[in-house]
Amino acid sequence: MRLFVAVYPPKEVLDEVARAADALSAADGLAVARGALDTSGRSDGPGGRPRLGLGLRWRDRAEWHFTVLFLGDVDAPGVPPLQERLAAEAARHERMSVAVRGGGTFPGDTGQASVLWAGLEGDVDGMTALAAGLRKVARKSGVRLDRRAFVPHLTLASSRPPTDMTALRYALGGLATPFWTVDAIHLVRSHHPARPRYETLATWALS
Repeated sequence: MRLFVAVYPPKEVLDEVARAADALSAADGLAVARGALDTSGRSDGPGGRPRLGLGLRWRDRAEWHFTVLFLGDVDAPGVPPLQERLAAEAARHERMSVAVRGGGTFPGDTGQASVLWAGLEGDVDGMTALAAGLRKVARKSGVRLDRRAFVPHLTLASSRPPTDMTALRYALGGLATPFWTVDAIHLVRSHHPARPRYETLATWALS
């Protein structure tokens, strides 16, 4: 099973994120359409291709979440003991007050970025401690994890190949949602590319 642990923002927060994302995706789509109709012979570079919009792949709202820990592929027999350890670790952490604020890209070079994301503000230290605790018990359960630093983010769009997301990153600077209380985390299974893409297997309350 391909698994991760996530936090899902409430509807009112997602509504604010959606307003920002919809505006950006609409502008991107309009630029693509204008480029497709452009016969002036302008080009992007040596290939002489028409200058289009970015044409990013925008995530569906139903898929928006903050990944606390990416577990990757876990053998089915190992899931029950992993769940027990994750649940016990979740109970050790207090609830957190957070909000979605601003954004960024992966990698950090916005001129050659693959992922556009919305950021988090508030008790980021608490979220980081939660992620570290979950990582520790997952390793004790035998799960092999990458060494990537924890950066709380909500993925909005992606691009293959990388492209210039500087303007989009700047536009997200004004995004600021209401604060909400994170009172639970969720163990989620990814069914990509099938739909629905994500399935919640378990939910654990924070203290």
